[in-house]
Amino acid sequence: MSPVIVGVIVAAGASTRMGRPKQLLEIGGRPLLQWVVDAAEASTLDRVVVVTGHAADEVRAAISLGRAVWAHNPEPDRGTMSSLRAGLAVVDAPDAVMKLVCDQPEVTSDVIDGVVGSWNPEIDLASLVAYQDGDGHPMLVAAAALTEVLEQDGDRLLWRLVQAAPERVGRFTVEVHRPIDINTEADLELAALRLGYYPSPAPPPTA
Repeated sequence: MSPVIVGVIVAAGASTRMGRPKQLLEIGGRPLLQWVVDAAEASTLDRVVVVTGHAADEVRAAISLGRAVWAHNPEPDRGTMSSLRAGLAVVDAPDAVMKLVCDQPEVTSDVIDGVVGSWNPEIDLASLVAYQDGDGHPMLVAAAALTEVLEQDGDRLLWRLVQAAPERVGRFTVEVHRPIDINTEADLELAALRLGYYPSPAPPPTA
C-alpha cells in the first residue's frame, strides 16, 4: 500500500513585515495563497489542508478550494508547528506530512510531486528541494520523525530535524533558484517578474 501524504499549507501568519495579509497579495490577478493551493491540489498529495490564523475570514473569502479543506490555528503566534498541529487535527493520521508556505507561488505541482518521489519511506526521515542556491521548500517529513517536534513551538524545528541527520534526507534537484519568500513589496515585484507578470500595484494609502 502506498504511503498517505498530507500537504499542510501554512497561511496563518500576521504578515507584520508586509503590513497587510500577504496571503492575499496578487500576482497575475491571483492571490499568493491561491497559487499554492492550486499547485497542491494539482499534485499527487493525498490530502491538502489550508491553515488560517490571522485575518482568517478575509483569507477564506478570497480563496477558492477544490479538494483541499480548511483548518484554523487559534494561536498562530506560537509559530509554524502550531499550524501543522491544527492542520493535522482535521485529517486521519498520515505516513508523511508536506509543509507548504503561503508566500511561495513559484512552487509548482511538479516540484511537489518531485519531492514526494524523492522520499524513500524505508530510510528517509524527510525530503526537500535542492535548488541551485540551496535547500528549500516544500519539505516532506515522515510522520514518525515529525512526532519528535510536533508538540513544540517554533518556526525552525523542521530544519533542525533534517540538519541533524542529512544522510536521511531525500532531495529533488531542480536547476532554478529558490522561491522568493515574499515579505516586502520588492519581494513581490521580483516574484511577479520571475513568474512572467508585472506586479500588481500597491493599494492606495488609507486616509
